[in-house]
Amino acid sequence: MPVQLTRRRLVEGVLAGAFVSRRRPVGAQSATLAFSYPSGLPGRVLGDGFLVRHGYATENTWYLPGYWHAGEDWYTAAGDAAGTGVYAAGAGEVVFAGSNYPGRVVIVRHAPELFSMYGHLDYALSVAEGDVVERGQLLGTILARTDGRAPSHLHFEMRTFFTTPEVNGEAPRYGFACGFGCPPGPGYWPIDAPEHPSAMGWRNPTHVINRRAWPGGAMAGVDVVVSTTAQGDAPLWDDPGDDAGAAPIADVPLRAGDRYPLLAVEVGAEEGDGTSAEAYRVWYRIVLPEGAEGWVQAAVPSMNDAGSDGRASSVRFDFVPAVAAPTP
Repeated sequence: MPVQLTRRRLVEGVLAGAFVSRRRPVGAQSATLAFSYPSGLPGRVLGDGFLVRHGYATENTWYLPGYWHAGEDWYTAAGDAAGTGVYAAGAGEVVFAGSNYPGRVVIVRHAPELFSMYGHLDYALSVAEGDVVERGQLLGTILARTDGRAPSHLHFEMRTFFTTPEVNGEAPRYGFACGFGCPPGPGYWPIDAPEHPSAMGWRNPTHVINRRAWPGGAMAGVDVVVSTTAQGDAPLWDDPGDDAGAAPIADVPLRAGDRYPLLAVEVGAEEGDGTSAEAYRVWYRIVLPEGAEGWVQAAVPSMNDAGSDGRASSVRFDFVPAVAAPTP
């Protein structure tokens, strides 16, 4: 018991410091990341080479039509994702490591009401319940799927609960997949339910990471990298391109590996109520080599997969923070 309490106090102390730092003036500069993407390929930055085939609160029509996805499915854009490293999105305590999802599930508690969940991991995990982890620490690797239900991928959630009665606690409203007192949870929510997944405590993972990545919003010394999944050119806008009155001012050639200094970030709400990939909103203000500044869209809706209503379900990343993926 004393060891568990010590771990909990340590985690809460780290997290409390992070949340205090988020209230610092923007002028207090720091390049230290508090959150980052959950997977990466060797020799690349986290998130590079991945496609979120089924985004948060989108419909996965080929696997479970009629349900909103409660998280994000991270696939490699080329080849099989099996064996790819999975990393803690932020510092915290491992509060669950087990199940058969298929594959293992790890849940990390970052704050009293913020948990990340990593599903479809290989059975040989790198952490155990009670471990205190740092952001970017290896949790395990993506399971090689042999069940024929889906290609190898990471199911990734951010949510406000470990268990909650109506989703995965003592009184689940829907019996899909998980059941009574099951910490991993169902991973889906019925489209015809009166509540959006956000109302039940799930959050848009990409929004959470980008909103909380840099304490205080400070960007000194931070770069973003053009992803290998990016194609063609990206417009550079005077304001985020989805703002009223925003206008394009230049084109940015999307050459994989090019780096740009990051000045600011505009991100949608963590608890957004959109129901397609079009609800993703991540904009980076960057500096071009000749000194011009402007906004580029980092998370771009993709028609790689679509819901039954024809709207995009997938998300690609044209720009990702320059955070190297550790070696598994």
